Amino acid sequence: MNFWSEGLGDRELVMGLDRSKLDLNEKGILLTGIVDAPAPWEYEVTVHLDDWLAILNTATSRDAGDFIARSVGFGATLKMGWYILKFIVLLGLRRFPRMLGLIRVKQPQGSVE
Repeated sequence: MNFWSEGLGDRELVMGLDRSKLDLNEKGILLTGIVDAPAPWEYEVTVHLDDWLAILNTATSRDAGDFIARSVGFGATLKMGWYILKFIVLLGLRRFPRMLGLIRVKQPQGSVE
């Protein structure tokens, strides 16, 4: 993933999001890692529930769909499909026991039930 801002001038921050360490905290999911370029730089990002909703909304937008359809081949399309299916199954496996009342989990502040 590449980040750019006016404050960086002509530079971009390049980071391997797939190498981030994930931890849960009371605010959300904490991603930590090291920026690859232009120099090693530690980062920490908290991804909140609203962020996940925004990410999924963006990922399912018409523009994102057009970009992906133009940019990926059959293999990458299958891989994306697998990730989507895995996300749905894992989410269902975590939610189903709670829906049946088999597991009681304390809700973090600000969570949407």
